[in-house]
Amino acid sequence: MSAHDKVAILMVDDRPENLMALEAVLDSEQYLLIGVRSGEEALKKVLLYDFAVILLDVQMPGLNGFETAEIIKQRKSSSHIPIIFITALSKANEHVSTGYLTGAIDYIFKPFNPIILRSKVDAFAQIHRKQKEIEQQNSHLEKTSIELQEKHNNLENLINEKTKELVQANEELQVSQERFQKIFQHSPNLMAIRSLVDQRYVDVNQSWLQFSGYEYKELATLGNDVLRIHSNSVVIHSPKGQPEDLQNGVYNKEITYVTKQGEKREGLLSTETATIDGEPCIISTITDITEIVDLEREVTRLDRLNLVGEMAAGIAHEIRNPMTTVLGFLQLAKNQSQHPQPEEYINLMIDELHRANGIITEFLTLAKDKANNRKKKDLNEVVTTLHPLLRAEALMNNKVVILDLKQCPMLFLDEKEIRQLILNIGLNGLEAMESGGRLTLKTYTRDDYVILEIADTGPGIKKEVLENIGTPFFTTKDEGTGLGLAICYSIASRHFANIDIKTSGNGTSFIISFQQNTVENHQVTNRLS
Repeated sequence: MSAHDKVAILMVDDRPENLMALEAVLDSEQYLLIGVRSGEEALKKVLLYDFAVILLDVQMPGLNGFETAEIIKQRKSSSHIPIIFITALSKANEHVSTGYLTGAIDYIFKPFNPIILRSKVDAFAQIHRKQKEIEQQNSHLEKTSIELQEKHNNLENLINEKTKELVQANEELQVSQERFQKIFQHSPNLMAIRSLVDQRYVDVNQSWLQFSGYEYKELATLGNDVLRIHSNSVVIHSPKGQPEDLQNGVYNKEITYVTKQGEKREGLLSTETATIDGEPCIISTITDITEIVDLEREVTRLDRLNLVGEMAAGIAHEIRNPMTTVLGFLQLAKNQSQHPQPEEYINLMIDELHRANGIITEFLTLAKDKANNRKKKDLNEVVTTLHPLLRAEALMNNKVVILDLKQCPMLFLDEKEIRQLILNIGLNGLEAMESGGRLTLKTYTRDDYVILEIADTGPGIKKEVLENIGTPFFTTKDEGTGLGLAICYSIASRHFANIDIKTSGNGTSFIISFQQNTVENHQVTNRLS
């Protein structure tokens, strides 16, 4: 087919990729596809060709689609050319209404359906051919009219089918919105929708009103942070002045919030962004866990009472023995007042009293409310200071102490307590090893933690011992009090550190993890409190 016999179709879009997409859909030997990238170029092409249809993009620099269509329709030579606007779905209503005012015969939404586009263009092409045949063959006017009517009916049927598809899609969207409303309103969690533009409350559900104590009619007058949501965890980088429930990407973050009556409650906060009626919003969900937290606190209190009872029994047992010895000798001295007691008896009583006092002193070291004496210290410096003492103890039993210290940030430490922790664990490690054993003290950083690792090459810790390790008065030593590791756990707790134990037949490692920022923030908190 020669170029003269082909049906001319004009495609106008300022984006080359869109022109390529249109050309790919409409590619045919029957069509002469002419693509231009501006309204000005389109007007020039209209003067040169008799187009069957013009596919016109609405938004273009320079002359936009509306202005270009209006000029084409004003010209007598081109006023008959059908124009199909190609418009974005989000601007459909505006474009459609404006398009009919400027003479557009139809419109297609981006991203367009290739089948619908091809069908519409084919229909207009057929109409164009028939119009040409009418001009050339007046004798076939009736037949051409019938064919045009059939094509028109087919086009109308196609439009009706697509309209039904749009109606069905709208109905499905409506069902989806109804489901969201049911989930939103009937959720047992506190749910709120807030605008990211001005932080106002767009909507809240019944649980939010029930827990917070506010009424729905008060929603419009509520402040930006009416619940006074506060994070329970340490936040290093938090947007200043922005409420917690407007921070995107939060999942089950522990928070507290305050009701209208001033009651402070616990919750888990999760947030997700969404666009509602064209406005960016955040959907926040708070799972109220106040009753669960209260129950956990009560269980913890009962556990502590039980532990106090066990510790009291242990202290009574440990102190009764030296006290019985001292009491016996004092009664003997009372009955023999005429004869002075031998010096070894006096020394024995003094040793027993020292033993009882030592047990009480170690027990008091477990207290959590000790005076805060933490200062910014270099952990490596503390370890280095203790190295000669541990090395001397090791040399007496043909063992070695190795230091492997990496550069670490400064921490807020109570040097006396950290020395005690290192000595307790280090000496335990030396005692656990046979001659030739090796004790290694390492420091290094991992993520946001400073790690102190004390490792020995002993036989490891048995499972039944590992389960009770750190329990006050539990010991495997003949002369031990069972308070050494309990004190270490207490010291670690006061420094907001964790103690992990890795053990095997090749040795045991005590890994003490100090969180850098948490330690510093708690230090500041303790100074203020």
